[in-house]
This record gives sequence, C-alpha cells and structure tokens, in this order.
Amino acid sequence: MKKYIFTREEKHLVKEAVEALEKESCGEIVPFFTRKSDDYSEVSWHLSAILGIGGLAIIAMLSYTWMLPAISYLEAFIVILALMIIGYFLPIIFPILTRVFVSEERAMEMISLRAKEAFLNEKVYDTQERVGILIYISRLEHVVLVIGDEGINAKVKKEDWEQVVSFITDGLKRKQIGDGLVDGINHCKELLLSHGFVRKDTDTNELSDELRIKE
Repeated sequence: MKKYIFTREEKHLVKEAVEALEKESCGEIVPFFTRKSDDYSEVSWHLSAILGIGGLAIIAMLSYTWMLPAISYLEAFIVILALMIIGYFLPIIFPILTRVFVSEERAMEMISLRAKEAFLNEKVYDTQERVGILIYISRLEHVVLVIGDEGINAKVKKEDWEQVVSFITDGLKRKQIGDGLVDGINHCKELLLSHGFVRKDTDTNELSDELRIKE
C-alpha cells in the first residue's frame, strides 16, 4: 500500500471546510487521519509460521517420495528459516496482506481504541458546550468513525453520520482522501445546522482547524 501524502492544497481545503462549518454552526470538528490503527504484528508471526510449517511439510513429502535431492539437516533448516523470515516481512512490505489476515473484530477493536485515544488526546471533549466532533480515518482498514461529544449526541444520532462516513470512504477507495474528507465535513455542517447547532455571537474557536495526521 503506497503511502498517502496529503498535498498542501488538500490540507488547505480541509481547513477551509472546517472553518466554514464553524462559521455557521457552534460545532467544533477535528479531522484525524492515520495510516493504520495498529501494527497487527501477529500477522507477521502467523505468516512466518505458515511458510515455515509449509516448507517443512513440502521437504518431508519430497524426501519421502524420493523426489528431493539429498540435503543435510543444516540445509533444510536454512531453507525453512529463510521461508519464515520471508513470511514475517511479507505484511510489512505488502500491508494489503494485513487486511486479508486480520479479522474484522480485531481490526474494529483497535480502530475503536485508537479513535477514543484521539478523542481524548485532541481534547475533542474540551469544548464549553460539549459540541466537539472527531472524524477518525484509518486508511489501511478503510474505516471511518465519526464520534460526537455529549452535546452533539443529544440530538444527532449515530445513524445520522452514515452519509458522512460514506463520503469519506468513497474518497479512500478512489485515493482522493482529501476530497472525500471535505465532502464529509460539508455534510457534517448540514447535519449540525439541521439539528439546531447554529453559531452564536459568543462562540469562539476552541480547537485547531488543522487536519491531524499520524503516520
């Protein structure tokens, strides 16, 4: 999976979308992008074991059927060790393998945990009227979570965020994450305004408008 690098223009457009939302609504939105929510190191070990055991089985079968030239135990050990090393590094070189071998439950567990950490670390909870929103994007897993604070959740339901998630995941699939994120933020603004979260004269900008990126 090629590393996605946000261009300066994309970052600017995302910031403009956040500013536009906060000019009309009282909500505070934090867009957060991460390449992956976990290293999923168990995948490397699983593939290492699979290739090692598979290599051992093939050597044993070929030896039993006399189809393999005579090799020493040391040579067999080196072959198996090489296969295990290859298996370990395969998901690191080709991250797409991680998506194949990690269960949906395991991935969602880590995504949910990292999103909650981002919610706390970015102080999304720390607004006067509890109207912070986190848009958490985990690229490897192609998962987007939208988490609202207490003030938002009193009116906006989880189901209301589905279209926001759809806009952003479409951008992920098209490798136009910046565009998808802007569309998602714009839809957030529509949701907030439709639920009465209108900006008041006393409102101030409590959280940074910048896109947060964690590699």
